[in-house]
Amino acid sequence: MTASLPIPASPADLSPDWLTAALTSGTVTAFTVEAPGGDGGLYGQTVRVRLVYDSADAGAPRSLIAKFSAASPEMRAGASAAYAKEVHFYRELAPRSGLPVPACYYADIDEASHLHVLLLEDMAPAASGSRLIGCTPAQATLAVRHIAAFHAAWWEHPSLSALEWLPDPDPDFGSDPASSQTQYESWWPGFLENIDDAPLPAPIREMGERFGPRRAAIERHLFNAPPRTLLHGDFHLGNLIFASAAGGVPFAVLDWQMLRRGRAVRDVAYFLSENLLPDVRRRIERPLLSNYHRLLVEAGVSGYTFHDCLRDYRLALLQRFRALVSTIAVMPFTPAERQMHVDVLLPRNIAAILDNDAAALLEQF
Repeated sequence: MTASLPIPASPADLSPDWLTAALTSGTVTAFTVEAPGGDGGLYGQTVRVRLVYDSADAGAPRSLIAKFSAASPEMRAGASAAYAKEVHFYRELAPRSGLPVPACYYADIDEASHLHVLLLEDMAPAASGSRLIGCTPAQATLAVRHIAAFHAAWWEHPSLSALEWLPDPDPDFGSDPASSQTQYESWWPGFLENIDDAPLPAPIREMGERFGPRRAAIERHLFNAPPRTLLHGDFHLGNLIFASAAGGVPFAVLDWQMLRRGRAVRDVAYFLSENLLPDVRRRIERPLLSNYHRLLVEAGVSGYTFHDCLRDYRLALLQRFRALVSTIAVMPFTPAERQMHVDVLLPRNIAAILDNDAAALLEQF
């Protein structure tokens, strides 16, 4: 995974010579590029590359997933920190992450130009899940079990503070209360305008209007106050791989651009509240949370009660509502992206907030 080659800005910049040098496992004579399927993400370009070799080692990949920075210079600049997180994750943390992740054949970034490239294992025929369809209880159980092991492995780990490429405290969360409130209140009108005629229950509208002054304290608690661990940060079905009818690995986790420190259960709240159909979530939510906490304790986590876990879960539901407010307010959505956020994710988050009486916690902040 030596990183010393020119960084391609897009799939069009790939060549057999570049791939040969990057992979160091054979002489690439030709390749084809195709869309990988699934969620390619908002902040970059992702393709599947099928390779033809003149000669190759036995383990040389016949196909791989290549990730590049966004085509837009403005989007690249805005996402530069996210690109750096993923490159550093694969270079430094993946082998000891405790989670099944794709093998990384090459990773590099130029922080001046905001260009980066990753060559990753193609995990087909396993495939990512669908947020629209939701997942089965068995898949949810698998995802929660694996993320619990990851969280426990990094729980208050001494190395957490040594990751210089992860800001600490995270400046995105609660570092400037006045600015946090002003920013949220600037999003709220745009959010209401962009959800159009989508139903917003009266208790949720009231909660949204009261959230601004409490935003900084809630986010500081979830991301900058102990006990903390590493969070995937974007733990949704589009970033999770499951075996398909044709086979493949049972489970793996993709896309580490949102990696950060924080309260562990935030990953679980994001996953359960927005990636399961509400009726399914209601049946399995509390048992899965109880099992998640049990797995933490069995892995050696102490001093964090189930009451603490449940309270943090409810707070994380509120933080995810804030994230949806800001995304819906400012993101230049395609029609499909708008439908996903306004018609699917937001109603699921709202249902979880109401089911867990999460808004009652606002009075504590």
